[in-house]
Amino acid sequence: MHAVSALFIVAIAATTAVADSEPVAESETVAKLGKGVAFTSADGENKLSLRARLQLRATQFSADDGEPPEVTEFQARRIRLQLQGHVRGGDVTYYLQLGFSNGDTEPDLRLPLRDAYLTLTLLRDLNVRGGQMKVPFGRQRVVSSSALQMVERSIVTGELNLDRDVGVQVLSEDLGGLDGRLAYSLGVFSGDGRNRLASEPGVLFVGRFVVRPMGGFDDTIEGDHDREPAPKLAIAIGAAHNNNTNRERSTFNTPYAFALFDYWHAGADLVFKYSGLSVVSELMYRKSPTTSVSQMNPDGTVDREYARNVWGYYAQAGYLLTRCAEITARFGELRPRGSTDPELEATSREVGGGFNWYFEKHDLKLQTDYFYLSADGGGRHQARVQMQLYF
Repeated sequence: MHAVSALFIVAIAATTAVADSEPVAESETVAKLGKGVAFTSADGENKLSLRARLQLRATQFSADDGEPPEVTEFQARRIRLQLQGHVRGGDVTYYLQLGFSNGDTEPDLRLPLRDAYLTLTLLRDLNVRGGQMKVPFGRQRVVSSSALQMVERSIVTGELNLDRDVGVQVLSEDLGGLDGRLAYSLGVFSGDGRNRLASEPGVLFVGRFVVRPMGGFDDTIEGDHDREPAPKLAIAIGAAHNNNTNRERSTFNTPYAFALFDYWHAGADLVFKYSGLSVVSELMYRKSPTTSVSQMNPDGTVDREYARNVWGYYAQAGYLLTRCAEITARFGELRPRGSTDPELEATSREVGGGFNWYFEKHDLKLQTDYFYLSADGGGRHQARVQMQLYF
């Protein structure tokens, strides 16, 4: 005991001596709208940023013929908390995101975890990312919901995206060091979606390749808030195969009771920005070689579950009238692909426009939009207002 005490005394004395002779620089703490609260070590090797986001939304639905039901809905659409940063001078970055609103969790699994991954950035052309994250497939799904031009993503994205999953990917945003002109992602995921434990054998393979022929720019934010002085264009293609999934939309939506399907996915998209004008368009496709699975019940009845075979596209544009004011428009369409779920046998369309007021770009904004949503045989009107604070 005396020896241990002596060692502690020596250690404290040595530490005090070093502190007296070489003062240790203090870490830095910064709080700023759009950046959150950032803590940086004195040597800059380590950083932690804490951010919060709130989206408050009001929606009005009314039938095409003016008849009931008419619905007015108020909701906290998204309530998010994010922790992100780096260690070892940026060689390793991390990202954690939790969601607390009703729309942030799945109806059959009320868990708040949305993202949790590490990225190794030692090589420019071969970053490695592992954990739970967005699957690198559809463009509008990869774009954060905080950076959308309209109140919500297209109905096409809502049906055909691949959402989040657990897995690993290799990627680069500047392949070959060509000023961001080339980017790619290749990944292997569980195929079961976020916060799920695999119940059947099978994985999801996905690949995405991006070309920016006019030079690199940020194509993960909708709108041209930087008023690009020269035209910027990004073109991407993606493909995926999800083997033996029990999710209706491949990696998300209600799990099937007994059916399992193999899904093939394909997509292509583009982004154009110039002098306040922005255009984004996307085409996506999903198909299973098996159209339905049947199960015989003890009473002799037969239950049947269907694959959701469908393709769709949308085109969206926006123009910044001033630094704060933007007008937007979008048209989208979903079409059945051969034999499919009866819910998708009718072509669905969306057509609408909106107006945005940006107090501080996407970090503090007020958005409004109106859409006419139709399917063969009828339609409805939808008007939305949303306020976002992204601290």
